[in-house]
Amino acid sequence: MSRTLMRHGFRVASTSDYVPLARRETRKILVDWGISEPIVADACLIITELVTNVVRHAAVVSPTAAVSLAVEDGPELVLAVADAHPFKPKPLPLAHALGGRGLFLVNALVREAHGTTETVPDAATGGKRITVRLPLSVVSS
Repeated sequence: MSRTLMRHGFRVASTSDYVPLARRETRKILVDWGISEPIVADACLIITELVTNVVRHAAVVSPTAAVSLAVEDGPELVLAVADAHPFKPKPLPLAHALGGRGLFLVNALVREAHGTTETVPDAATGGKRITVRLPLSVVSS
């Protein structure tokens, strides 16, 4: 079992005005933790896409989204976005397909970083939590 070394959580309203706020808060915390800039940039893009998906697809049922950031021993960066909508999104297989580009991009970034993505039911809200794990150590290809 991984041990959490640092953790930060916050909530944002499920409106487009809060997407940049989620990105700025993510950047601020990760920079304060000393995370390298390439990982910070990827993490900000991942959080932006996941919160945007809440705004576009879950806001009708989920007026807010919970964002959590953590560093666990391993070491790895753990990013999560949870909402109260039970629908589990699926990325489309092609980047140029209509819709689904956000998750396609998230999955591409995660694969490139040798990380993992998991979508699980969130018992507290009846919705789901999308969790992304990115290694913080150098991975050789």
